[in-house]
Amino acid sequence: MTTFKDVTSRLYRDQATFFLNAFWPELGDKKDELENTWKYVNMFIELDIEKGDEGSDLDEFNAHRFLEKIGTTKRVVELRDSLREIDMDFNKRMALVEYLLFRHKFKISVMLERPQGTNEMLARAQQALKAVQTEIAKIEQKKKELQAKSAKGGVRGNAAKNELEQLLSSDNTALNRAVLTAEAAVRKAAKMEGTAAQGSIWFMQRELEEAKKYKPRSKQ
Repeated sequence: MTTFKDVTSRLYRDQATFFLNAFWPELGDKKDELENTWKYVNMFIELDIEKGDEGSDLDEFNAHRFLEKIGTTKRVVELRDSLREIDMDFNKRMALVEYLLFRHKFKISVMLERPQGTNEMLARAQQALKAVQTEIAKIEQKKKELQAKSAKGGVRGNAAKNELEQLLSSDNTALNRAVLTAEAAVRKAAKMEGTAAQGSIWFMQRELEEAKKYKPRSKQ
């Protein structure tokens, strides 16, 4: 059986999907709260300077920053009291799922006993979406390298600048193909019967929506 420690040690994205899968009956029709969950994942990643999207919880200082960013106007002492209440495993750090449980007043025991759900279609959709994210990461890495080379000037710098301009203005075939594949896979996964894994499906749809907006020229 999955333990609470198992969940709090997962990546921010995976904590969010575990939470949404468990409480989809309560939150599935609340678009604002679904969007808030998406926003909180990205805020945690931004505040986790050390690990970023590979992190699973925030230290006390950045947990306070998170609470301030979402509009919690309290004094330092009051923020510490709030963190103590949110910190359900008493490790003086705040996992995303701890905050989500605190925000909605949901119980850990209920979350852990609720079905998560998975099948081959869901796994394929996750793999297809990962392929999209990998293509975007490749483009961003290439862009970073060319920007560094072009900044040096000279013949090689000018060549890198031209290559960079081509990258920024080109229609990336590999990425477009990956997006189309992911769209089809996510649609199939969304047709699964029942409510299990609906949180994962919603989150994948949201990630795909963002991926489709990606342009190499935009600031990442």
